[in-house]
Amino acid sequence: MKIPELGVGIIYFSGFEETIAANPELIQVIEIEPQTFWYRLHNGLAAYAYDEAAVNYLSSLNKPITFHGVGYPVAGSLPADTMHLQCLYKMMERLQPVTLSEHLSFNNLSINNELYNTNFLLSPLQTDEGINTAVAGITNYKKNFDIPFLFETGVNYLAPLPFEIEDGAFVNKIAEKADCNILLDIHNVLVNEKNGRQKVTDYFNQLSHERITQIHLAGGFYFNGYYLDAHSGPSNDEVIELFEMIVRRLPNLKAITFEMLPEYITMVPQKDITLQLEKMNRIWDKRGTNCKRRHQPVNSNNSAATSYTPSVSEWENTLGLLAIKRPLKSKTVLAETLIKDKGITIIQDLIEKFKGSLLVSSLKLTCRYLMLTLGMENFNTLLRTFWQEASPKLFASDNGTDFANYLLQQKSILTDRILVELIQYELASLKSFTENTTVTVEMSYNPLNMIEALKQRKIPAFRSTKDYLIEITPDETIVDQIKTVFHS
Repeated sequence: MKIPELGVGIIYFSGFEETIAANPELIQVIEIEPQTFWYRLHNGLAAYAYDEAAVNYLSSLNKPITFHGVGYPVAGSLPADTMHLQCLYKMMERLQPVTLSEHLSFNNLSINNELYNTNFLLSPLQTDEGINTAVAGITNYKKNFDIPFLFETGVNYLAPLPFEIEDGAFVNKIAEKADCNILLDIHNVLVNEKNGRQKVTDYFNQLSHERITQIHLAGGFYFNGYYLDAHSGPSNDEVIELFEMIVRRLPNLKAITFEMLPEYITMVPQKDITLQLEKMNRIWDKRGTNCKRRHQPVNSNNSAATSYTPSVSEWENTLGLLAIKRPLKSKTVLAETLIKDKGITIIQDLIEKFKGSLLVSSLKLTCRYLMLTLGMENFNTLLRTFWQEASPKLFASDNGTDFANYLLQQKSILTDRILVELIQYELASLKSFTENTTVTVEMSYNPLNMIEALKQRKIPAFRSTKDYLIEITPDETIVDQIKTVFHS
């Protein structure tokens, strides 16, 4: 399927409206992660729905849209949850995306015959079996759609292993066997190089340049000795130089997208984002100028022929369990190798931070109160204890509900009347939204006073008690957005 030339774009999250309005000529295409605008209604069907206001806003822009999926990566051996497809179809009908992309990763594993979502994109096994697994996943997924499909090149914080096919060759073989296009995330590949994997130039030379139809750009920073794909701001000079070199050699490039997470939008000056977009537009105009003849992908220097090669299932179970800090069934050669890899600790830290953000996003008041009363160290200990007993859910509201119910079972919590009522208030708010119903809750203090105090990072002191009957309606609650992927 042919992709039209789209141009320079930016990924959209709520809060990016000012940036888009300030750069109408520099932004020609909008990319969205559709699942970040979804919520789940507990109406007996457990159906997905999307944020109508966000879709109406995107429609009003009159710019082409691309979909970049999160939460349903295509390189895992376990079948993807297809329940989300109906909501995706409906959103596609409204926004008419030009392309759909997903991540070349996995995020599910099986624990006691139950599907467990890691809430993090993990790297697939880079062997022939890993290639076949990814090709099967891509083939099964893209047959559900009648628009061009791309897979994105991922981040890998692990050290290269003897049995692995080289990064670029692995990606290229999947693209050829699955007969699909590549979304080349230049920052991802640079992150891999900085953390000890293949050089960007070698990686790029092992790819079929004709299959690269979209590029992602982002910014990052160092954390505990590792460079992270943090999506924290504009790309530095090193990324821009690589970007220009690559764009000049691509004959079939259709779009380039700048990615930044919403938590950084208020920290980055608008002029810096504009400068990023200006650089991207300048380089976009040079696309394909250095590709006078068809590029032949460079063969891998690594035959990946070793005495020991794990299976895909062993790889996913071992890496997955280590990532989420669950006990391994046995200490295999692979387990012993990965345990020694410092990249595992980075992945564990990132997952822990993201899972914490899931709870904070759905129980803002309760979590702020706990941070102030317990202190951050004890609050984080409480979160770790909870996650040892609980399984992460796809939706922030489900994680929040589980955490609230867990708190209400703790004797130390039950002695704090203010906290108990605060938890019950937020549980009622979640119930009102997810079940689309009006909920009432009794409180001995006005929650508005509590909210105001917590905004100022103060612990409220209520000297007298009164009886309040709070009525919460669905339109008064904050839309609960799905959080399924943490880039870093």
